[in-house]
Amino acid sequence: MNSLNENIRPYQSCSKSVFLILGIIFIGWISLFSIFLIIQGAWPVSIFLGLEYLLIFYLIRLYFKEKNIKDEININQKEISIKKYKGDKLLHSSKFRTYWSKVFFTKFKNKSKLSIRESNKETEVATFLHAELKESLYYRIKKQINLSL
Repeated sequence: MNSLNENIRPYQSCSKSVFLILGIIFIGWISLFSIFLIIQGAWPVSIFLGLEYLLIFYLIRLYFKEKNIKDEININQKEISIKKYKGDKLLHSSKFRTYWSKVFFTKFKNKSKLSIRESNKETEVATFLHAELKESLYYRIKKQINLSL
């Protein structure tokens, strides 16, 4: 029996440990530079450096929180199941009959769209991937649907 089970996650070039190491290096640099500025009498600059560090730390946390998403695609002979998650929470679930479904991929400059459609229902898949990865996923899904028919 042919089936396709894909767990699609966004690509992250740096892990949390890399950001932690960079954060430690950055806080060390800020501390040394702040000591120098305080000795020179420019202590208000140290406050702004600390605020900048806190802002960068907050934005990195927000980045990792927003990247905790995934799409699950399961294709068998009878149906296509698409589930979209954010963290552990299921945001959206769609089911399509394999025989009546079509897969569409469009690409224009830097924008691309991968969707699965059955009569009046349509769901966009892997919105967070770049065009080349969406295109390779499109070919895998299309191949699996053709094998299931």
